[in-house]
Amino acid sequence: MDRLQDGKATHPGSSAEPSPSSRRGKRRLKMATPSEFREKSRVFVYEMSECMCRVLPAYSEHVQNDLAKLLIVHALGASNIQRLMGTPQRSVYESMDERIPAEMQVPSNALSIADSTGLPRETVRRKLKELMAGGLVMEDPRGGYRLKPGSVQTDALQAIYYSSFKAMMTIFEACLEAKLVEIE
Repeated sequence: MDRLQDGKATHPGSSAEPSPSSRRGKRRLKMATPSEFREKSRVFVYEMSECMCRVLPAYSEHVQNDLAKLLIVHALGASNIQRLMGTPQRSVYESMDERIPAEMQVPSNALSIADSTGLPRETVRRKLKELMAGGLVMEDPRGGYRLKPGSVQTDALQAIYYSSFKAMMTIFEACLEAKLVEIE
């Protein structure tokens, strides 16, 4: 099994040390190697498929059933706060109820969103305009885009986030049971 420490996979006998500044702390997980995973991959694929079938329809209502928009919103949200999530200030904003001030967010441009999602840049630009018209995204005065304040703090989205969390825990429990991952 590979070890997952501080969010990075290491292979037995490798000299690569995981970053001590990781946001995941000191927990250590042993992940199945690619060959071990392949032996039991159906467990993961089944649970992941179940998860996606439960979660994606609920999310897609908020983006007019357009999965490209959903992907863009998630990529944008993650990139806007990526820097903050690696700092000690992260603990202040761990709840979605806490709005992150604009100055603590890093706006993203269409090219970086296209790079992170694999979508064509022109598609990203078109979808960003639609998301701005729908009130989920705004242009940042510093340049680029970020999520509109309060757009992800709704009760409906909180319920979807919790449903997603439960679905992911089902996947994790199945992986633990199949010994695709072990907690050290």
